Amino acid sequence: MTSPGPDKIESASVHSGPVRSGSVRSVSIAVPQGNIQTLVAQAAQKTALPPVVFVHGMGCAADLWQAQLKTTAQSRDAIAISLRGHGTSTPPPDDDYSPAACAADLFAVLDALGLEHMALVGHSYGTWVAIAAAAAQPQRLAQLILVDPPIDCTRCPADVYKAQIAPMQAAMLGKGWRSVLQQSFRQALMGGTPETHLEILARLDQTPEAALRGTSRELFTFPAVNALDTYLAVPAADVHLILADLEARPFSLHALRPALPTTAIPNTGHWLMLDAPEAFAQALNSCLATV
Repeated sequence: MTSPGPDKIESASVHSGPVRSGSVRSVSIAVPQGNIQTLVAQAAQKTALPPVVFVHGMGCAADLWQAQLKTTAQSRDAIAISLRGHGTSTPPPDDDYSPAACAADLFAVLDALGLEHMALVGHSYGTWVAIAAAAAQPQRLAQLILVDPPIDCTRCPADVYKAQIAPMQAAMLGKGWRSVLQQSFRQALMGGTPETHLEILARLDQTPEAALRGTSRELFTFPAVNALDTYLAVPAADVHLILADLEARPFSLHALRPALPTTAIPNTGHWLMLDAPEAFAQALNSCLATV
C-alpha cells in the first residue's frame, strides 16, 4: 500500500508508533462528493497478496468490520469504508445513494490509497455497491465476495413486484417509514444472537434518515444480476457468496445464478460476521486462499 498524498487525506487517527499487524487506524479521505471515513489495517509484513476491501450495508459503518480487519491484517492489508452518509462519511448533496455513486466513492478512496488491485467484500446493500464496482472496473478486482446479498427486485415478475415490492416502496415514503424499516431489520436478524440484534438496531437508530431512505430506495431498483453478469463475462472473474442460509429464495442471486460458488454459515442471521465471527473468518480465508 502506497502512501496517499496530503491533498487526499483530510485527517487521520490516532495510532502512534510502529504499525502493528491488526492495528486499525481511521482516515477521512476526500472524494468529489465530500469525505469518506476509511479504516485501514496494515499488515506488519510486506506481502504480494492483494488487500481486502470491505463494504458494509444499510444502517452500518466501516467499524462493522473491526474483527475482520484485524484478522485479515495478519496476512495482508485490509480496508473498510463507510458509505456516503453513514458513519462520519459526508452525506451527498444531491441525495444520490445509488450503487454506482457509492462505487465511485470507493474507487476515489482506493486511488487515494494507491490500491490498483484488491479483493472486494460487500455485505447486504454493500453487495450492490461491490457488484457495481466490479462491473465498472473489473480489471481492478482479484476477487468479488458477496455476503448475504439481497434479492434482485428487478427480476420479480410484474404481479409479484406489485404485490410485494411496491407496498414496501410506498411505505418507505410515508410517515411510518422508520417502523417499517425496523420491522424489516428484525426479520433479517432472525437466527442471530441477541447481542447482534441489539447492536444492529442501535446502529439503525443512529443512521441519518436521508441515508436510510436513500439506500432503501436504491435497494429496490438496482439491476444486480445484469451488473453481475457484466463482471462474470470477464475471463478472470472470481465470485463467491457467503450466506446465512443456502436456501435459495426466489430472485436471490444464487437462485438466479446457481452456478455461483457458495458457502453457508448456519445458525446465523443476516449479519453473520457478528453472529459467528470465527466461522465467518474461516469462510472468508477459504475464499481468499485462491487469490
